[in-house]
Amino acid sequence: MRVSRLTLVGIAILALSAVAGVAALPELPSSVAIHFGVGGDPDSFVAAPLGVLLVPAIGVGALVITRFPGAAGRGTSVPPVFDSVLATFLAYVQALVLAYNLGARFDMLVAVVPAVVTFGVVAVVLDRAGREGKSYD
Repeated sequence: MRVSRLTLVGIAILALSAVAGVAALPELPSSVAIHFGVGGDPDSFVAAPLGVLLVPAIGVGALVITRFPGAAGRGTSVPPVFDSVLATFLAYVQALVLAYNLGARFDMLVAVVPAVVTFGVVAVVLDRAGREGKSYD
């Protein structure tokens, strides 16, 4: 199976995200926030080593799943560009979580919503392109 360059870019982005988390580990508290409620306050905590690797690991798992035929619901895999977009989105979320746990204070909802909207728009555009039979590569 040939792996697209864009999929490899996505994996590299997630790997860099994991490296950044591991590099920040000595500065992080022993328990880190990984989820924030609607009000922007953290409501879920895990041990720091798990917290810095959780998002990159989920991201790599998602990239593996998107390579399976039928993942797009049309008998084909998801377009490779989606892998880079997803990885970038997850790395951004990881950066926000790391920044918060390192002491930066900001409205998490305000920080995440633009990225969620952008991710959603890109997903819709890719879906429509796929329905029109346009090549993803």
